[in-house]
Amino acid sequence: MDLHKQLIESVEKQFGKKIAYQRDCKTLSERVFEQTHEYISPATLRRLFGFLSTNSKPTRATLDILARYCGYSDWQKFVENQINTHSSPTPNQYNLWELIATKAQEINHHSIRSIQIKSGIPFEKTVRRAHLESLLNQFIDTNYSAMAIVAPGGYGKSTLIAHWFLNIPKKRKEQIIPIIISASKLENYSFSELSIDEWLWGLIGINAFSYPNLQDELAKLPGKVVFILDALDEVTLSGIKLERTLKGIHELAKEFEKSANTKLIVTTRFATWKSLQGYLINPEIWMNIDPSNFNADGANIPPLSYDEIQKVLDNTINEKRTERLLVFELPPLVRQTIAYPFYLQLFITTYSQSNNRLLSDPLNIINEFIKKKVFESIYPEEKADILIALAKEWWVKQTPINKLELKKQFPIHLKSAGNYFDAYHELLSFGIIAEEKVYSDSLGYSTLVSISNLNVLTSIIAQTLIGEFGLTEQLIETIKGVYAQNEYYPKLISYIFSIAFNNRKAEFLGDLAPLFLPNHVTELTNTLTLCLKRDEALLKELLPQMLSNPLVARELIVSNPDLNGITSTYRKILEQVPTESQFYITSGIALDYCNIISLDINLIKNIKAWSKDFNATTKNSERITGMWFCNNLFFSHNSNTASLVKDTIKYYNNIATDESKQEFRESLLPFIFTDKRFSALIDIFNEPLNVSAHQKALDSIIFEYQELIQKRVPFTADKHQRLMQHYSQLNPNRSHFGIVLGELARSVSYFYESNLNEAHVCIRNAIELCGISGYRLHEMILMNILGQTLIRLGEVEHGKSFMSYAETLSEKSGIKAYSDYLVYGI
Repeated sequence: MDLHKQLIESVEKQFGKKIAYQRDCKTLSERVFEQTHEYISPATLRRLFGFLSTNSKPTRATLDILARYCGYSDWQKFVENQINTHSSPTPNQYNLWELIATKAQEINHHSIRSIQIKSGIPFEKTVRRAHLESLLNQFIDTNYSAMAIVAPGGYGKSTLIAHWFLNIPKKRKEQIIPIIISASKLENYSFSELSIDEWLWGLIGINAFSYPNLQDELAKLPGKVVFILDALDEVTLSGIKLERTLKGIHELAKEFEKSANTKLIVTTRFATWKSLQGYLINPEIWMNIDPSNFNADGANIPPLSYDEIQKVLDNTINEKRTERLLVFELPPLVRQTIAYPFYLQLFITTYSQSNNRLLSDPLNIINEFIKKKVFESIYPEEKADILIALAKEWWVKQTPINKLELKKQFPIHLKSAGNYFDAYHELLSFGIIAEEKVYSDSLGYSTLVSISNLNVLTSIIAQTLIGEFGLTEQLIETIKGVYAQNEYYPKLISYIFSIAFNNRKAEFLGDLAPLFLPNHVTELTNTLTLCLKRDEALLKELLPQMLSNPLVARELIVSNPDLNGITSTYRKILEQVPTESQFYITSGIALDYCNIISLDINLIKNIKAWSKDFNATTKNSERITGMWFCNNLFFSHNSNTASLVKDTIKYYNNIATDESKQEFRESLLPFIFTDKRFSALIDIFNEPLNVSAHQKALDSIIFEYQELIQKRVPFTADKHQRLMQHYSQLNPNRSHFGIVLGELARSVSYFYESNLNEAHVCIRNAIELCGISGYRLHEMILMNILGQTLIRLGEVEHGKSFMSYAETLSEKSGIKAYSDYLVYGI
């Protein structure tokens, strides 16, 4: 038996064709390196295949590398296999399942290691996505033969696969063999003459000639073989080779349909998925590809949930912080941004104690993304040219650009000979830009190109305009003249405002603010509130000018107050209201309301003055009127509490509009579940209102909390998820108390089902968010509840420490932690 000849034949089979020319040796050298990460020079291969004369035999190192290229661990294993194969007349007697499992173990070891190395943050710091792992397990048990996981680059597709594989239960491992293969290896298939299933089985050492009835053998397997082609978008083929590969994937899914024991999972980005989709003749055999499954990011898997983000923050940033960073304390737009795992990675890698306020601005995270993926990547100038062209087209015409028009703007017309082609496809692959095929009677089929992410689009146009005009009056005039009718105009001026604020251009900010008025005053105050949290000195400089405008003052004080910052932003705004302002008395009522919630009772100067302020209060806002009733009820005694409650209910029933009723009862909410004197007012929250997404989300959280306490039935996993989805619907300036109530409800639910670890996480979230927002009254009550609960569970020392902290807050404020009025148990 000529074992060297056998090896040469095996190498040619793996290569996909005969080594007939010297140039084939160069290609083979590259393929060997790609697959084994070991190098054999083209000259050595020429000698081995007889193109160069030699008197020496190949070295053992060369034989080992070639054996590994053919799927064996070394030359010795290849020799043993050849001897056993030729001495056994019936290869099918071998245990096919064990053979697959053995080879899969070797492949998976390299694949998992590669995923771990490429992870943007240390892999052990990333989070498992239990509901998506459950979806993968569900697929394996269905009749679908294939499944697609589609999402932009950096969305965590490969990390998901790795976590799922590493956490398969031992018993489940006896039922399935996952085989994770980098989809880039499909390039080898595209150059071979094999069918795709022959090529794929060949990767794991299954010789189609040795198993002529492979389908029958697969049907007899004791479990399922799950092939995972990871990162299809990394295939660099084009033309006929790409077409053959995409058709091959369809054929593979169709072939796997013949056996219940073979499954295919493909992970890819949206642009590549759209290309593959064109070749799927039988989409019904694919799971998770219905258009309704895809979100605005072009993903058929959801972004990170708040729980998942928090776990990653706890594993990274919070390991080095004395005070825990909560996902709920971040502005909603930041939370929404970092739900995209790549943005979360950028947030983590750029975060520090010194710049934490800067990173509370989502614009800075977007800019970091642009820096990493455009200006610090390959072809930065070409990428910038393309993105600026797309951005200008969108902002001027509010339409995507036709790809043919885009080609005309660049001298090399995006052809493969130049860097614009590569830059364009880099942007397309990572999901920064997107293509859409459209048809019209006049033009036929054409391709429209746009920037996928609105925040990236806005940032690029804002910075392009600033680069052209600077932070000047000319910039303001240009924005008014060119962009005022654009539906995204408020977002653009908000971005420019934020950039100017970061550069401390106070005079320019004063000139820019009128662009928001009168139609976009809410966007101005939201942006202003977010900015003021980053720079208190600039806050003091800007506020007098902002508060001098009645529209802006009403929005900041009454209509859209920052109740998430009652000891910070909102307090500072209230303290700067001038005595001549129409909102001066209103601001005093609101300030005392904040002082009660923050337990700054000593700052309340004249309780008796409230009664004469009632008429002035009702003229400005039902929100402030609600605060007035809260202030009076909180300091009421048995003799007048009942009367005040009746007056409160009567006043509420006489409010004319749903919007005003919502404002009034939102002021009452922080006291309803914490102070027994307010408990009789709970019924007013049962009236259905139809005002806003914020109100509906808040009412849903209140309902779930009440129902849980009354029925003591734990939440399902879906209900936990829905509660957290409600958080994202809350107004960004008034979300924290709703989240505190929701996290308290989730904690109680976990406690009912004896899941003490998750119960502790949720109550901790609620307490820490109270501390961040300045809700010290609620922090004191929750500390009491937690302390008593821990003592009942035998954690006496920890329980006493929490109760001691609550008592400290009580002593400083003069409000008794064990007041007969306050709730101290659930």
